[in-house]
Amino acid sequence: MTGGLMTSIYELSWGRTLFPAKLLLFFKAQKRYRQTARPNNRLTQAQACSSLSSAYYNIVGAARAQLRAKLRPRWLLWLAPIRIAMWSLTWLPLGAWCYWRMLRLSNRMVKLIGYEGMSASQCDVRQSILLRHGQYEEARKCIDTAFTKNPEIAHTRGLLHVGLAEVYRHKGERDNAEIEVRAALGEAKQAERQDPRQAARIYRYCADLTDWLEEGNPIPGKELRRKARELAETCHAQDQLLKL
Repeated sequence: MTGGLMTSIYELSWGRTLFPAKLLLFFKAQKRYRQTARPNNRLTQAQACSSLSSAYYNIVGAARAQLRAKLRPRWLLWLAPIRIAMWSLTWLPLGAWCYWRMLRLSNRMVKLIGYEGMSASQCDVRQSILLRHGQYEEARKCIDTAFTKNPEIAHTRGLLHVGLAEVYRHKGERDNAEIEVRAALGEAKQAERQDPRQAARIYRYCADLTDWLEEGNPIPGKELRRKARELAETCHAQDQLLKL
């Protein structure tokens, strides 16, 4: 695995938002998978599955954000049918492939090493994928396992709290969801110094959850989105700006 390849994938994930860039990410992530998944080593295969599923998750998020972008700004709505048609020819097949494939890769990782063999970061990737597929009970199991591993990285803890808040939102448990959102925001504050891109991501997720918790009061959610935007602009995280 070369440093140049890793840097390129990282930049394509965080700094690029156009279809050609995400298509390049798709192929480069597959290349890294083939380079790192040693046939007779279950651990390297599992690590490769986690990494590739994470890249696919990134592409799915970008595809969804690009679809929303086709409906903005309002003065361009008359072009929406054409823009959506172009999205359907480009982003739709790529996003659909990644959507279905990322869960299969994540499940394969669990078969290879089990939850006990996964790191907290790998659990975080998996719970995000499970939530995207609506598998809330399995996501809860994955999150609980991750916390038993005492994750040291603030943004990993923050994203796990966000995931748990999403589980509670699905169940309609507002008080528990609010507790997890507050915990996530505390971790985001720490992550601002360590990894501002991930901190922006946590603030963005918490903004959506806050919209639900506040029942129509737009101010708290707007404030969190403002913080997310400022951080994303500072560290040139174009992928996060697209999703705001």
